[in-house]
Amino acid sequence: MKRFKVFLEKIHDVWFHVPEKLRFIIIGGFNSLVSFLIFVFLIHFFAQFFVDDTTRLYEYMKTHIGFLKYITFLQFIRQFSLALAWFSSSFVSFTTQRLLVFRARGHSHIVKQYCKCLSTWLVGYFVNAVTLEIFAAIFRKTDLFSPVIETDISQAFALTFSAVATYVLFKYFAFKKKIKHPMA
Repeated sequence: MKRFKVFLEKIHDVWFHVPEKLRFIIIGGFNSLVSFLIFVFLIHFFAQFFVDDTTRLYEYMKTHIGFLKYITFLQFIRQFSLALAWFSSSFVSFTTQRLLVFRARGHSHIVKQYCKCLSTWLVGYFVNAVTLEIFAAIFRKTDLFSPVIETDISQAFALTFSAVATYVLFKYFAFKKKIKHPMA
C-alpha cells in the first residue's frame, strides 16, 4: 500500500510540473471527448430510436415556443442533444478542471466556483451551438455524408472553438486565483 501511495505522489509531482495550458489541453481534450461521445450517442439515439417521440416533442414545442418555428427538426435534434451532452458532461468537466488543471482546493468556495463554471459553460455552450450550426450548414452544401454524420463532424469542429472560449473563461473567471500582495 505504501508503494502505491509513493507511486501516486510521483504521478502527482510529474503532472503538476506540466505547464497549466498543456494540462488544460489534455484534460480539456478528455472532457471534450466525453462530451462528444455523449453527443454522438444522443444524436444517433434520437435519430434512430426515438424519431417519432422527438418529432412529437418538436411539434409540441414549436407550437408553444414561437421562435422554434424557424428551426428545422434536424437543428432541434442537434441542439437538444448538445444541451443534454453539455449538461451531463459538466460534472466531469468541473471536477477534472478544478482538481487537475487549476488546482483549486478546499470546499469553502466550491459552490461559488461551480456557479461560475455554469456561467462559463453557458458561454461555451452558445459558442458551440452557433459554430455547430455554421459547420452543419457548410457540410450540408457538400452533400457528402448523411445529415447525422455531418452533425457528428460539425460537432468535432465546433468543440475546438468552444474549448478556447472555455479555457479563457475558466482561467480568468471561474478558477481565478486571488493575487496576494506582499504588503498585505
